[in-house]
Amino acid sequence: AKAEARIDELIAKLAEIYKLFHGRPYVPFVPEFRELSLHVYEVVNSMANTYIVKDDEGHAVLIDCGYVSGAPIAANPHRFIDHLTARMQSELGVETVEYFLPTHFHDDHLAGYAMLKARYGSKVVAASDLRELLEHPERFDMPCMVPEGLTVDRVVERGEPFHWRGIDFYIEQFPGQTWYDHHISFAVDGRNFLAIGDAISGLCFREERDYIHSFIPKNRTPLSAYGSIPRKINERGPDWLLTGHGGGEAYDTEKMQGWTEWMDRWQALFTDITTASHADRTMDPHWIEFRPYKIRICPGDEVCFRLYVKNHSAEQEACSLRFRSVSGVALDRVERAFLVEAGQTQEVEVRARFPAVFVTHSLPVLADVTWGGKRLGEVAEAIAYW
Repeated sequence: AKAEARIDELIAKLAEIYKLFHGRPYVPFVPEFRELSLHVYEVVNSMANTYIVKDDEGHAVLIDCGYVSGAPIAANPHRFIDHLTARMQSELGVETVEYFLPTHFHDDHLAGYAMLKARYGSKVVAASDLRELLEHPERFDMPCMVPEGLTVDRVVERGEPFHWRGIDFYIEQFPGQTWYDHHISFAVDGRNFLAIGDAISGLCFREERDYIHSFIPKNRTPLSAYGSIPRKINERGPDWLLTGHGGGEAYDTEKMQGWTEWMDRWQALFTDITTASHADRTMDPHWIEFRPYKIRICPGDEVCFRLYVKNHSAEQEACSLRFRSVSGVALDRVERAFLVEAGQTQEVEVRARFPAVFVTHSLPVLADVTWGGKRLGEVAEAIAYW
């Protein structure tokens, strides 16, 4: 009792400090739950939306786990403050979260996983296409990454159900806001649910607009796939869409038809204004990329980098590379020329030995690219740092 009184005293003083600084009273953050069905709940005020699928014995699966605190993502990224689990227990009867199913790799959707792992030992289930990115974010130059990877405990192949306490989840990679997106479909309580992450922009829900796409080229969604996104969702025949920033939405055929037309026109316009031999290459900043993109080293280390070259066009293309780094870094090759078949990805290795002594914080490895006879310059890089 004495300890609780001291904690209450501390909270009161912190609240007064907050009011002195912000000029308004402190209001504690409390997660709000919305029942979508008897066993499916949405955390209305998490950033991004969190979905809880539970049974009647205290077990649960979480689809995404967004920030749940008064510190918004813009002010305090990568810091998850757990105001969720105590309320899940007291209001929903959830005693443990056995599995975590991410819709995609962005930090606002993965924010709470480290807490779930520490508190419950929650395991991650994902499609094979997302495994490397989730486990090794440092290998990729992608936006909104978490600082550390997570272990994918169960890989589910396309069309293979993930069975959990009488519910079958289908977890399939399909382009949405990013190339590395999951469609997560399941049926419970007589309803079909489909979690789509951020395929539909959060702007739609803030501004009460018709559906539009969450458009960020660095996320690598192929331009040629845009029209297929709403069509693929429609094929699933959901009763409910579980969106990343608009909550659960009852499936609306008319709104989806409008979104399909919007996506078709969006795709056509961008295809018309692009200049590359294939529009997907114009809109894909990582059609050629090093992995790892960023790696911590010690003086004298040797690192094997792999350069991935994606040919988006319908024809074979010629590629030539010139590798370069800074003084003191020894590369095992300087040039490489090869052909890349239509729609395929070619992989090239280059080994770098870093000096035993250096004073800079980071050392780059660069690829000067000539594609189809046209020099593009040093459009791919990797960074070694210490």
